[in-house]
Amino acid sequence: MLPRPPADDILRGTLDRLPNSRDRLSFVLAAVHALSTHDQRPLLLDDLDHSRATLRVRRTGKPVHTVYLDELTHRLARQWLAARHRRRPATTSPYLLVTARTATDDTRPPVSIEAINKPLRVHGHQAGRLRVDRILNEAQHTDDPLHLIRLFGLSPPRTAMKYIHAARPHRSQRTRSCPEQHKL
Repeated sequence: MLPRPPADDILRGTLDRLPNSRDRLSFVLAAVHALSTHDQRPLLLDDLDHSRATLRVRRTGKPVHTVYLDELTHRLARQWLAARHRRRPATTSPYLLVTARTATDDTRPPVSIEAINKPLRVHGHQAGRLRVDRILNEAQHTDDPLHLIRLFGLSPPRTAMKYIHAARPHRSQRTRSCPEQHKL
């Protein structure tokens, strides 16, 4: 059986139980927008554009991916920034996600993978698994690899095809077993 993303009630239930706004934002970035811990750690404050409700995701060696924020994610981002400013108004960290340690560290390190995953694990989740489940869920609703590439910034294109084949194995097997259907 294919892994499935959390249902809406589980998403809401997890959001209600997460201890702070940073953890809720991180959870939604993974579960809704399929951002891994490696995507979330280097996010900068400047990457969040409130007027356009977008978030730029920079991945090493890949084009910048623009995430279009839904209302929930945009609201959680605003809540996190307000809480961040209330708790640490003097922080000079350029990163969107910070902890008590990274907000005050003069070397300006990004948040750790553990800081992102630990609160999620308490509720049975992990950012990487949420990412995969979200992409698989979307692949169950489309045969278009370009849709997955645009939505999640997948690269190379064969990665999108792997998700489509994993989400729809019955269709993939039929296509592979009947190559004559693709001949002109």
